[in-house]
Amino acid sequence: MPRLKESPSASTRTRDASPAQPQAAPVDGNLSENAMRAIEEGRKDHAAGRTYSSDEIKRELGIES
Repeated sequence: MPRLKESPSASTRTRDASPAQPQAAPVDGNLSENAMRAIEEGRKDHAAGRTYSSDEIKRELGIES
């Protein structure tokens, strides 16, 4: 086992990536008012730490399982 001050036995590759940036609005702008309202409500729920089960979401959207 190598010591901390020694170099690693295998070369390692690091990736440089910028952190993800949240989008303020959809890029294409083709969403309906209802869709935009749902997105904003979802963002507020997420920020408040509220979560919902998939069954609750399906029931609210009227999707039959």
